[in-house]
Amino acid sequence: MADNHDEVIEHYNRFHAAVYGPVGALDRKTRHLICLGAALGANCEFCTKYALGVLRELQASDAEIDEAISVAMTVGASNARLLAKKVRAENP
Repeated sequence: MADNHDEVIEHYNRFHAAVYGPVGALDRKTRHLICLGAALGANCEFCTKYALGVLRELQASDAEIDEAISVAMTVGASNARLLAKKVRAENP
């Protein structure tokens, strides 16, 4: 794998550019709002900073950013709630 590291990175860079480029079924701002939520869900600080920076460049409003954050929070909260329910049911 070490022999083709540069090639792997180049494939990743093309993939990233294709996903976040100007053309897509979703507009760039929507894709980066999704990125923000996914980054928060993955607990990736670097990705969260990246998404927030791009969203600022794309002039996303604070309300749009806050809503994406709220949606991401529901995923974590739902997971905790369902896990607790499962564990309680298995351990009465």
